[in-house]
Amino acid sequence: MALYKAGSQFNYHSAEALPRPNSMKQRAGLDFTQLAQAVLHLVVPPCIFLFTSSLLSFHVHFDVGAGVWLLTLLSLVPFCLARRSERHALEHRLDRTWPRLSQFLFFVAAVAGMLFGGLNYCYYGWPSYSLDGLRTYTDLDATDVPGQRLMDAGRVTFVQNTRLLTDMAMSYTEGETYCVAPITTKQAGSKDIRTPGRVDLWAAGVGCCSPGQNNFHCGDFHSPKAKSGLRVVDESQLRFFRLAVQQAEAAYNLEVGQPMFFTWLEDADKTLENFFHLSFKNFVVANVYHMGFNTVCVLAFVVFFAGSAKDSGLAPLDER
Repeated sequence: MALYKAGSQFNYHSAEALPRPNSMKQRAGLDFTQLAQAVLHLVVPPCIFLFTSSLLSFHVHFDVGAGVWLLTLLSLVPFCLARRSERHALEHRLDRTWPRLSQFLFFVAAVAGMLFGGLNYCYYGWPSYSLDGLRTYTDLDATDVPGQRLMDAGRVTFVQNTRLLTDMAMSYTEGETYCVAPITTKQAGSKDIRTPGRVDLWAAGVGCCSPGQNNFHCGDFHSPKAKSGLRVVDESQLRFFRLAVQQAEAAYNLEVGQPMFFTWLEDADKTLENFFHLSFKNFVVANVYHMGFNTVCVLAFVVFFAGSAKDSGLAPLDER
């Protein structure tokens, strides 16, 4: 009370501006809470993305199959906890800014990880694991080997005089153009080149030939060193390749038993290794990009919103 008795000799406004001890302690505690929240949001979303994308991109997906999607649902647990935290803050009239950010970042990390992992596996992981589990054949004579003998083939290396009969190529168009060409050991200019007989082994590709024309520009068709192939295992493509073979069978009077389709390559082993390397490279790049996106979001939130969140989180002081 002595301060107020001083009257005009005391600057009331300066006394009002003096920090109160309890207020300083509360603000220090809140600053620490803000820092802890920021660190939490810098770490957890990248971990969610890493967990989900790794489950879907690699061998676990191949081993477990569709059941792996049930495991990825675990990545939504942090989002559900953030939802619960927001409801708790609403009920107790606490600040809800951080819980809202949590929901956004946790949900984006889980969904983005699922989308990326699924696509990465579809384009690179699944072909790599599927073909790697099949058998490798070497020094095959495409003219003498029936398709039934290669049902478990994944990688095939042909004898040196093997070539593509690009002048007997055929295509089938349904949305995309599906291209096929016979693989043979018969050489151009030979007497029986126009009657290759039984043809079960075909080079195949999508969108690499002109509809209605017998050209073929798929795989390493231009390379004289190309004597190997990776088997086409995508069932959504195989049915259209078979239709193209049926058209070639009728147009060129071919005998086709069990057609087998391969991507025509110089080095099938190296190409198969590249599938896995590309899958892993995409995985690393995607995680780095997501971490960068998440960091920008957290820093932007701290700069533009954390101050107001901190102030709104203070309990009202007891003015006396």
